[in-house]
Amino acid sequence: MRHAARPVLAALSLTTALLGFATLAGDAAGRAGAEGEATFARDVAPILYARCVGCHRAGEVAPMSLVTYDEVRPWAKSIQRKVTSREMPPWGADPRFGRFKDDPSLTDAQIATIAAWVDAGAPRGRDADLPPVPALSAGWSHGEPDVVIEMPIAFDIPAEGEVPVIDFFTKSPFTQDVYVKAIDVRPGTAGVVHHAGLYVIDRLPDGASLVGGRIVDAGGRAMSRNQVARANGGTSTEEIQKLLSFVPGRGYESYQGDAGQLIKAGSYIDFYMHYTPSGTPKTDRTKLGLYLAKPGQDVGHQIYHSFGAAGPTTYIVEGQPYAPERQRRDDPNSVEGGVNLPNIPLYAENWKVVSIHTIREPITLYGLTPHLHLRGKSMRYTLTLPDGREEVLLAVPKYDFNWQLYYELASPRRIPAGSKVTVVTLFDNSAKNKYNPAPDKEVFWSEQSWDEMYAPQARITVDSRDFRAAKTAAEPQPRQR
Repeated sequence: MRHAARPVLAALSLTTALLGFATLAGDAAGRAGAEGEATFARDVAPILYARCVGCHRAGEVAPMSLVTYDEVRPWAKSIQRKVTSREMPPWGADPRFGRFKDDPSLTDAQIATIAAWVDAGAPRGRDADLPPVPALSAGWSHGEPDVVIEMPIAFDIPAEGEVPVIDFFTKSPFTQDVYVKAIDVRPGTAGVVHHAGLYVIDRLPDGASLVGGRIVDAGGRAMSRNQVARANGGTSTEEIQKLLSFVPGRGYESYQGDAGQLIKAGSYIDFYMHYTPSGTPKTDRTKLGLYLAKPGQDVGHQIYHSFGAAGPTTYIVEGQPYAPERQRRDDPNSVEGGVNLPNIPLYAENWKVVSIHTIREPITLYGLTPHLHLRGKSMRYTLTLPDGREEVLLAVPKYDFNWQLYYELASPRRIPAGSKVTVVTLFDNSAKNKYNPAPDKEVFWSEQSWDEMYAPQARITVDSRDFRAAKTAAEPQPRQR
């Protein structure tokens, strides 16, 4: 028997956790603060403005705004608990390994400041000490995109039940090839988009047509993204280009160096939508924002979302070699980028999957994204260079499904041919896992959050695949005299 959908979106989880702790911190509310005491205006607001208000403001994913003193004050004890436990700001990377851009983690000194402020009664301080509120744009997180593409139709989400994952296709507006340097995704309705994948399909299969946001074959049957790829003669990896994965709290990516995304003229955009009912009927029409390369801005290499673009992958499951097939390639709801592994046994506490990604030609690595579901426990990426030296690229020792973060390297990393990236992942299907909806059941591999997924994603470019070389080769060459 299937279990009812269990929303675990970050905002809902955070609300539940904080409501249990929200309380006034004594009779000192609003006072200026004694000499030497930490105050909101002078000491705490700068920390919140630098680390928290990107999400904790009106209209964003967090369940409460933390911009003004009056907004922050009722949550003082909760904030203290969350920052001292390092649950907030969300950041799962082990600080011993790697350096990453946009790391929101608080320093020990910042945590101590917040804790001391709360212990002192959370005084307001002098308004004259308040720093300026950061200029945060409403809607699009990085300003208005150059091009906005909307889902072709609005979709109604019921109040409860299971909503199958669905593809919505629309024709791109481009009459010539364009190069994209950054991408943003904005759900039309907050709280119902569990996750979304945005893809590009170069062409429709022979005999297929676009009808009401669906690609239908010659017989009038709706086709999934994977079925479109197979009809075009390849796999989804070969025929379909991934732009971005959206999850609550993460919908924007930009590309360093000469990396980018090529969207060809006349192509189609696929909104691959997974909705979670929220208790009341909702309607969504998600938007994709594209920030195009500016004149003179060089884009030479295509971003890929897995190490598979550079070589084969082998698997070891619970110590035994395993050769999975791609997950149900003919299934309209096939796992996005996942593999068909053996079911996780009931009550298994440290069920181990190892994937070894062979790098056959030089690549540049830009970032890493662990993607698991509710039984995901930990993930570690280790690079082995051709000379045998090893380096941990990223370790997430306490994976949290509510925060599926993108860990962008502080600077791109060149990885030579002959290297390997080994990813070690643990799953917890025991009763000790507080997010586990059914420890007494085997776990299957599929899209819904109560099923499981294994997708150690990366952002890479393959050095030999240069747009500029291909473009030069295609241009007419002058005659040799």
